[in-house]
Amino acid sequence: MNTEEIVQKVKDLIGEGNVEKAKQFLEEHKDEIGEQYEKLKGMIPDIDTGGLADKVKNFFK
Repeated sequence: MNTEEIVQKVKDLIGEGNVEKAKQFLEEHKDEIGEQYEKLKGMIPDIDTGGLADKVKNFFK
């Protein structure tokens, strides 16, 4: 895969809500994308889904 394909796959996974799969995919291809790795890693939201759900619940109480 080239860099553009990897970037698109990461974006697609994030768009589908598969943040963990996006992180894993990026890790697996980190050697292929070189310098772009850190930039792409920074665009993946660091979401703790359990914590997020708790925050949303507490918001409506």
